[in-house]
Amino acid sequence: MRATEVIIDLSKLKSNAVFLQEKAQGREVMGILKADAYGHGAIPVLKTLTSLGWKYFGVATIEEALEIRKVDPKIDILLLGATSIEDFPACVGNNLSFAVHDRQTLMAALALQKPAKIHIKVDTGMHRLGFALDEIHKFSEEIAALNPVGIYTHLATAEEDKAYALSQVARFKEAVDVFRERGLTFKWVHYGNSAALLEMDLSFSNMVRAGIVLYGYSPVFPVEQLQPIMSWRSRILAVRELAKGEGLSYGHVYVAKSARRIATVPVGYADGYKRQMSGEIFAWIGDQRCPQVGRITMDQAMFDITGVDAMVGDEVELMGEHIPCACLAEAAQSNCAEIMATIGKRVRRIYLGD
Repeated sequence: MRATEVIIDLSKLKSNAVFLQEKAQGREVMGILKADAYGHGAIPVLKTLTSLGWKYFGVATIEEALEIRKVDPKIDILLLGATSIEDFPACVGNNLSFAVHDRQTLMAALALQKPAKIHIKVDTGMHRLGFALDEIHKFSEEIAALNPVGIYTHLATAEEDKAYALSQVARFKEAVDVFRERGLTFKWVHYGNSAALLEMDLSFSNMVRAGIVLYGYSPVFPVEQLQPIMSWRSRILAVRELAKGEGLSYGHVYVAKSARRIATVPVGYADGYKRQMSGEIFAWIGDQRCPQVGRITMDQAMFDITGVDAMVGDEVELMGEHIPCACLAEAAQSNCAEIMATIGKRVRRIYLGD
């Protein structure tokens, strides 16, 4: 069996969830399960959160929603992104909530033969999906005819530019007020993402969306109560002696300046151990930080273990206590969400604390 695996601690997930419930101050918390729960496994995460009484979950695609619906027929599942109008009947038939975000989706929703659970998406500055404010005024009567259960927006800069994020909240409140003036109220009003949940005034909303924070990462300042729930490990597959002047891996971009001892580990860019991290990242081997050397290949990566008491079969920490996810994200010029969400399916998932 291939040695490379991620370990997911569900007891830490529970701890994070309880902390986030407290931060929400009585608001409903929607657990975001898109991208297979950021690579953690949507179904184990779902079962852990429903055991705590969580009832609302968000995904990106209808395929994700249907996978979850097969497991739990009762929870509320919202498709946060754009859903094809051809899939609206399937959403209705499977009791899925979905977004209406422009004139086309509005007209398609109005043409449905059965009542639908609809959230209105408002574009307040992300400029990705959603009705602009002038469209909210223009189509308010048609939108109200849908009897939508929710209204929401997404904050573009809650992690960096709080002033702009607050201006988005103000525009969103204006949109909500347009409908309130018409006598339409929503069961759910939500704009709080992970960053907003941690440090912004949640004001008039009654639901928040917990994404990356659920999995232990703060997109703003360090939060002691949040614990990363995933670690990544493998084992040394082979050890080679590299002479001075010899090159390593594709293109020989790494050439040994002195005799080096090299460990080959069965993890590569097909597993999500990204090629652009080549020469920029470390692993923890034999109680030492060992640099990755040479180009990371599709299935394997090499590490310099010169002077390290390590041999074939020894454990390699790729991400965890000594190698934080942030180190991989920096080397990949990305973020922790991408690192975790792109760990491949051939990397075995091991669950603790179930």
